[in-house]
Amino acid sequence: MIRFLKFPGNLGHLKCIVLFHVFLFLCSAAADAQVQVQRRLNGSVIDSLKDVVPGADVFIIADKDTLTSVTNSHGKFSFSGIKSDRISLLIMSVGFKPYTRTFQYKANQQTMSLEPIVLDLESNLLNEVVINGRDKPIRLKKDTIEYNASFYQISENDRVEDLLRQLPGVEVDEHGNATTMGKPLQKLRVNGEDFFTSNVKDFINQLPASVVDKLEIINDYGDEANFTGIKTGEPQKMLNLVTKAGQNKGTFGNVLASGGTNSRYGLQGNGNIWDGSKQIGLSSSSNNTNNEAGINTTATAGVNYRDKLSNGVTASAGYNYSYNKNLSRQLNSIETINPEGTIYNRLESQSNSNENNHTINFNIQSIANKSYFQASLGGTLAIRDRDGNIISNQTGLIKQDLSSNSKSNSNTPNLNGNFVWARSMEKPGRSMSAGLVLSSGINQVKDDLGNLITYYGRPDINQNYKVVKDSLINRFVDTENRTNLVTADFRYSEPLKGDKDSLVKRNIDFSYFFSFSKTRNSLYTRTNNNTGNNNIVDSLSSRYSTSFIFQRFAVNYRYQSERLNYSLGLTAQPSQLIGQYDGYDKRINNFELNLSPIINLSYNLSNWDNVAFVYSGNSTAPEFYQLQPVPNITNLQNVIIGNPNLRSSFTHSGNLTYQHTDEKDGSTLQLSLNGSVVEDQVVSNVVLIKDTLNSLKQETHFENAKGAYLIGSMYSYALPFAKNKFSAELRGTLDYVNMISYANSILNTNRNINFSQTLKFRMNQRKLTMSTYATYTLSSNRYSIEQMQLRNIETWQFNLSGRAFLNKSLSLNADVSKKINSGYSLAVANPLLINLGIEKTLFKSRQGTIALQAYDLLNQGNNLVRSISDNSITDSRYNQITRYFLLSFNYRLQKFGHK
Repeated sequence: MIRFLKFPGNLGHLKCIVLFHVFLFLCSAAADAQVQVQRRLNGSVIDSLKDVVPGADVFIIADKDTLTSVTNSHGKFSFSGIKSDRISLLIMSVGFKPYTRTFQYKANQQTMSLEPIVLDLESNLLNEVVINGRDKPIRLKKDTIEYNASFYQISENDRVEDLLRQLPGVEVDEHGNATTMGKPLQKLRVNGEDFFTSNVKDFINQLPASVVDKLEIINDYGDEANFTGIKTGEPQKMLNLVTKAGQNKGTFGNVLASGGTNSRYGLQGNGNIWDGSKQIGLSSSSNNTNNEAGINTTATAGVNYRDKLSNGVTASAGYNYSYNKNLSRQLNSIETINPEGTIYNRLESQSNSNENNHTINFNIQSIANKSYFQASLGGTLAIRDRDGNIISNQTGLIKQDLSSNSKSNSNTPNLNGNFVWARSMEKPGRSMSAGLVLSSGINQVKDDLGNLITYYGRPDINQNYKVVKDSLINRFVDTENRTNLVTADFRYSEPLKGDKDSLVKRNIDFSYFFSFSKTRNSLYTRTNNNTGNNNIVDSLSSRYSTSFIFQRFAVNYRYQSERLNYSLGLTAQPSQLIGQYDGYDKRINNFELNLSPIINLSYNLSNWDNVAFVYSGNSTAPEFYQLQPVPNITNLQNVIIGNPNLRSSFTHSGNLTYQHTDEKDGSTLQLSLNGSVVEDQVVSNVVLIKDTLNSLKQETHFENAKGAYLIGSMYSYALPFAKNKFSAELRGTLDYVNMISYANSILNTNRNINFSQTLKFRMNQRKLTMSTYATYTLSSNRYSIEQMQLRNIETWQFNLSGRAFLNKSLSLNADVSKKINSGYSLAVANPLLINLGIEKTLFKSRQGTIALQAYDLLNQGNNLVRSISDNSITDSRYNQITRYFLLSFNYRLQKFGHK
């Protein structure tokens, strides 16, 4: 039993539908049943502010047929296979009055394109009414999972970020990064429209949860695909927020100031004006952090503008600046496996860098009933200065010490342009589109490298080493890398003759893709001979260019119905890698042709179950440093020499997913199985060679190899209960990766197993929210050249966090976690981290808050990261300070709707 206020239009919806169908039945009884002309209807739905209305229900009666549809993210709908020359239309959406009208086709008219249909808001409240039942918490629609926000508990000051944390199958970490099924939410829209900069992380923290009616997690194939219906490749995850009626405009922003121990401080201010399609945003910040990347001092500023120039035409522009100063200290323990033995390397590094970044972009987009156009121009400029030093001590198979000091300066400007055009033809289902991308960039780096290497002889009977030589080398390395890229694509879709089922569409799609990239690189190495003259070392200098030409020809059959959508076809992908090097007489010219299928399937087993499968095949050219046949001596303990005869690699990838939602209790089950196989993967070949002292040193070369593959799986089951006051989630992953490399020209496989399992509970009350979880992770590595020894990392993590509201203005929060680690080569603790805080809201408007937060009260924080690369395992620890106290004041400005 639910009590709520109803609008008059909603009270009359049931009557409206009944009367509408009675009227349509009477009209259809008089229709000419012999009409055989197949007609099409196109239209769009907007509100009184000329903003699109996505998700509106559209019904038409055409003769004896009843057809239904839902407006897409751009507010558009389309029907085909209409047999009657007279149709009646009903459009309904929550918060709007129903729209009804009858239309008549002209003689021999095939397609009718309606002017934008304007829905009027419902504004007058009725007395309270009582109904049985409740809204469904979740709906499953083809490429979309839709969550009803009213089903979840929110407090007065909750943001969209807090609402997302309650959604089954969605995860938001402590930094505000949102993911679903392990994939990040990469794009943000509101009411189907691009929202400011589409920065998901920033805006889910700014927008209040109270304005949201529905949240949609969408498999997005891009605007071009949404317009033409041709969906290929792996989709991105997009978040679309559907606001409550009248809440598609407002002013919001905040001012934040904080300071604390260990010289912590933060200043932030942003303001946003949102009036439907018109969006103006300003932002700035300055703060310092101490995290896994070291001590960061950052400053940012940005401005963004978006508005409709006319009906269907939207323009946007933005500029962003960022400054980052980083001081990092890092300790690495590196274990390199080789058939002749194991090399252990303890490496301590320290760096100090300053970086300035400028980004500017312009975009214009036009969406009409039959055409789509989008053009964007952008540019970036990054300037970076860096000083660093490294102390490296090698033991095991090689005994050697290295002390290195370096200074570098880099300058990286880049320009790019993107143009897309699409058109729907008069014949329903026929469409074509074309796109062009232009990009040009330069990366200029100047390095000043100083190295002192200490060589040791063989150990005596007491395992003592004697220094046999010290070598001091000072080098200046100038590198310039220029890259130009041009891509173009063309798609054409031809509809096939349909059958009596007007909801089924069949098409043949043709597509062509062309990509040309050209890289010109110059590398000059000079040495200091202590006389003030710098001499170029010819053997360590080069000029070369590479070109990679890639084409894709594809044809596929596409089938679309209410429940089943699939594409089946074939692609031919010829690629050519061309290289020319100064001093290298042979011109590189490698041609390859790869054939691969097109498989893209989505099937709704029911209204609550969906299964989907996507296959993709892609060619990848080697990186320029992998082709360069000149020694790169930046790291004298591991000199890198490229291979100009490398071929491009080809990756076959497949992903199978299953989604189930329960309309009664709101539970979700998500399963995913993915795999990939790489042909001619470019891998390293680390060889040991003797130096002039008859000792050993490492050199890295590159080869093409077969046998690399991955099999991965993921699942998530989430169950809300007790009217969503509590929820439980069980999720996990299991991946098996067969990694390929060479060591001393001997094939080495690393069978890597990654397993994780998490059990999580959450309580959502207005006075108390609490979350707890337990996670177990295992990473296991077995090398074929060392069969008897496993490299395993195991971690148990337990966490309890919550917030208690003592009264309307005062709350307490706590976060307690315990880690148990094993298997690292560096010394590691099992920390107990305790964070506590108190927060009080201020002013009558309750828009101000003051908070005191204490982090890592026991000062037990440490951070360790393990990475696997070819035949090396690296454990890293950073100079993170985890215990500090922070006092902050935050004032939020927000006003939404028509108030």
